[in-house]
Amino acid sequence: MATTITYDEINKGWTSFHSYEPEWMDRLGNNFYTFKNGNIYLHESNSTRTNFYGTNYGCNVTVSVNKDPSTVKVFKNLALESNTDNWSATLNSEQESGYIYSGKFVDKEGIKYGYIRRGSADFLNFNELSIIGIGNLEAALGGNQFRFTSNIPNQITSNSTDNGDGDRLFVDDTVNGPEEVGVISNINLNVISVYTLTNNISVGEFCFVVKNSNSESFGLRGYHSTIKLNSSSTSFVELYAVNSEVMKSYM
Repeated sequence: MATTITYDEINKGWTSFHSYEPEWMDRLGNNFYTFKNGNIYLHESNSTRTNFYGTNYGCNVTVSVNKDPSTVKVFKNLALESNTDNWSATLNSEQESGYIYSGKFVDKEGIKYGYIRRGSADFLNFNELSIIGIGNLEAALGGNQFRFTSNIPNQITSNSTDNGDGDRLFVDDTVNGPEEVGVISNINLNVISVYTLTNNISVGEFCFVVKNSNSESFGLRGYHSTIKLNSSSTSFVELYAVNSEVMKSYM
């Protein structure tokens, strides 16, 4: 795959990578032209940013956070000094990965804050506090209702729709391992109801609940973090600094 890179004659260095791939490029006076599919294009001719040959590419910036490199840390959030909150972020360490989805950055006194969340593929991570055991099934009541030996913990909540984003009931099947039972629709003392039944539960089997991974904030654990910020905006975007709240991990 081809890559277009920019050389800055004033700073005498390669400064940027670009997604667009022209067939040819040239300069006439202060104007920059490229050719694509036999057509000539004048760059910076309007206020639309990151649109080349009719395609919106967006922009991305990758940075590394490596304070106290010999210490395992927890990266709790990102704080962006930017003129927009239209960012999403993907974070990786040598141990874990995390995300901040578009629309999750909040403006507070000009700083855009976003809390690091787990991705949907990481929902069965038993090292996280978002998995809550609720005990053995006492009885299947019919109508997708299940009664347990103890009351359901308060931190487990029902969901208003069956869209897969709510807290989900799981059974620890002795043959197949963890299996999803369904999205929780109602809780009444020690009885849980689910919307669509995905797998049945037998009396005596151990069950647990997985909290919504997209809404749970947990932080990213590791020695360092690589942060990739993405913006799909076609307007002027400025990013001055990227900060993160970091604390020592005591696991």
